[in-house]
Amino acid sequence: MDNRKANIILGLIATLFGIVSIFTLFATAFGASDTPGHASTLGSCFDVMFGSNERSLLPVPLLITAFMFQVVAIPVLLIGTIIPGRIGSFGLALGAILLAVAGVFWLTSPTFFLAINKMEPSAENVVLGTGAIITAVFAFVSGLLGLYNAYRNFKA
Repeated sequence: MDNRKANIILGLIATLFGIVSIFTLFATAFGASDTPGHASTLGSCFDVMFGSNERSLLPVPLLITAFMFQVVAIPVLLIGTIIPGRIGSFGLALGAILLAVAGVFWLTSPTFFLAINKMEPSAENVVLGTGAIITAVFAFVSGLLGLYNAYRNFKA
């Protein structure tokens, strides 16, 4: 397999992982421990990010920014994959950086959530849920693949 085909395949895999990182936002963002060993869920990542009227949750701007970084990174990675040479490498690196920052934002999401939404003192022990963790993992893997592909594309 020549270098160009390998770069296209790596770029498409990175883009696919970025898309998966957006779809995993439908899972539980995190929970609040009401009693020791029991966590009541606060909703999906979309509920936590954009707010929920039924649960009286306010929107969290930094999580909305993380979501927008993920949404913007997908076409940037795809365009960087299609364009050969150093310009494509710049697009791939930019997409990788956006996804890495989004992953860090999702891993620190309980802090952002508690800063905006005041919880009862008994429920302030907020723990990460599957949605935030898996979103961050897929964003990091996609960013790492995009960064490696940017390096390969730059060297070619």
